[in-house]
Amino acid sequence: MKLKTILTISLAVCIGAGVTSCEDMLRVDSKTVMYDYQNTLDDPTDTVYSVLGIIKKMQTIADRTNILGEIRGDLVAVSSHASKDLRDLYDYDFKSLKDNKYDQALDYYSIINNCNFFLNQVDTTFTRNQQHPIMKGEYIVMLCYKAWAYLQLAQIYGEVPYFDKPITGDIAGNVQKLNIKEVAQALLEEFKGKEKNFIEYMDKYSPNYGKFGGEQLGDGSKTTEHQSKELFIPIRLILGDLYLWAEDYAHAALYYHDFLAGDNRRYTVGVYDVRWLTNDFLYFGPDITSSWDTYTRNIFSNNGYICYIPMEADQYSGTVTDLMNIYNSTEDNYYWYQLTRSRGLTATSVRQNYCYHAKLSADSRFEYPAYMANKEDELILLRRGDLRLQSVLETEYLIFDEGDIASSNYNSEYQTLNKINSEKIWLYRKDVVYLRLAEALNRCELPQTAFAILKSGLCKATIDSISQGEKLRAKNVNGVDISEIYTFATEDFKKAKTSWEDVSFSAGVGTTNAYISYWLDEGNTFGIHSRGCGDADYDPNYRIPVDTTAGRVPTLEDSIRGVEERLIDEMALETCFEGYRFGDLLRISMHRAQDPSSPGYGGFAENDFLARRVATRETAVLDDKVDYYRDMDMNLYNKLNGDGKSLNKSWFLVLPDEK
Repeated sequence: MKLKTILTISLAVCIGAGVTSCEDMLRVDSKTVMYDYQNTLDDPTDTVYSVLGIIKKMQTIADRTNILGEIRGDLVAVSSHASKDLRDLYDYDFKSLKDNKYDQALDYYSIINNCNFFLNQVDTTFTRNQQHPIMKGEYIVMLCYKAWAYLQLAQIYGEVPYFDKPITGDIAGNVQKLNIKEVAQALLEEFKGKEKNFIEYMDKYSPNYGKFGGEQLGDGSKTTEHQSKELFIPIRLILGDLYLWAEDYAHAALYYHDFLAGDNRRYTVGVYDVRWLTNDFLYFGPDITSSWDTYTRNIFSNNGYICYIPMEADQYSGTVTDLMNIYNSTEDNYYWYQLTRSRGLTATSVRQNYCYHAKLSADSRFEYPAYMANKEDELILLRRGDLRLQSVLETEYLIFDEGDIASSNYNSEYQTLNKINSEKIWLYRKDVVYLRLAEALNRCELPQTAFAILKSGLCKATIDSISQGEKLRAKNVNGVDISEIYTFATEDFKKAKTSWEDVSFSAGVGTTNAYISYWLDEGNTFGIHSRGCGDADYDPNYRIPVDTTAGRVPTLEDSIRGVEERLIDEMALETCFEGYRFGDLLRISMHRAQDPSSPGYGGFAENDFLARRVATRETAVLDDKVDYYRDMDMNLYNKLNGDGKSLNKSWFLVLPDEK
């Protein structure tokens, strides 16, 4: 059965009691209702169709979740051919938005309301000749979808009405609005006391509806085949996110670690990267890209992603993504892409150091690090520093025949964003989880451990080098023992002793065939920074940045804030264009307001952290030796900084009832 057909049928079943009109749902005097007809979901077929119906509803918010996560951040810029809707968002003038296609809060509430209907109506005790409640899995899946949708909504609108029951009649009285921390705390209440039971159930009985798609097309190709299990949000990840937003860092770290290091989930970082062909920085050509750029084609394959929103292959079949035409040059847009890299992203990329580990000819051991000497010389801009950006964002200039009339309609600069998959909009992938684990660990006062994820990877050798004081702190993080995060490498998966000769260049580019590999050791993991910066583990200049001027002794708070500076850059380098950026900036700004030295101390967020970066998206300085923030857009900075610590409504779009 086609993906279109099964999702269309399922949506009809899911919202057979459907929302008559969403137009006024957020107004307290709304007449909008979801009629429930006293219907109880007590048939397994109904619950399957209901879940698939939510997946279809997720398609409607896929593009805007990406766009609204990026366009309010510091990594993208609008082109001269950007639509008015995109340009209005980029200009941060949200109160004047009118009929903007991306400003549709009600589509998120449609998902939430239908999830609430399901969660309040489904019979989770129903067994029918089974040893376990057979509809409980769908209940957990829907609870995870609801939580994810609410987190996105709160990131977009700042403070949002919270409903834990379906809207089945008039909304009476004032509806309480919660900020994202409060939303996360409210959602955790819906999981409270049931997390362990839910996790154990999903480990044994997670729903599996088989495969969708894979239909033959007229040109001989096939649509993408989707595995249903890859469409469900893992419960450990949504719990990790909820605890991270709620600023309960210990439990966030435990859930992320449990997802990555569970008995059946050995998610190694892997050693996919993009690098120079030789120490002379001879650039790899297209003919050998497969050997020297293993990055892009692997991180968005089965090796890299965890779950996603499936999109239709064509408009005839249903909802398709427009991200291809927004980020890419296509025939449909005459090569005029609408969003591209910002100067801020370019500056973050080129200011990195690309490090390789040289070795003496008379000795097989590595002896000293070296850097790309001509970093600021004649090299093409994106081949300086970190190489990931030039791997995922390809540009070329087209040459038209003289006198070609059609050429005037086409953009001569051709852009291809290799992160776009027209039939899959990513929700989670491995590196995103590792980065969030690092974020949580850092705020557990474990900066060495967090930074190890960026620099070296959490392998046994790295864990052994972490100070005993830090390991002791892990035993009591606000009363929670999280020391199990150091059990990434266990005795059950020991590595055979390996000589230096078994590794060809470094952990990042070495052979894994020489290993009896156990989870997370030097042969199958490395620091995420090595994805595009060479041998980060051997780079003495890639370290936690702290102020040691005038004999100042760095504090633990200095180290934590220094790791966050490295972390937010790594998030930019690794996850640009994927829709996470504004949320990452917002979350870390919130963390930093807990620090006594912060200008936002005691408030909702350290507004300066976000404001400074966004205000530099068009003016960031590329030269390492010049202040990155020298040429900030001060009007934008002042708008986004506000009073420095209160929840700043200028960061967020405006709900319909506030316009």
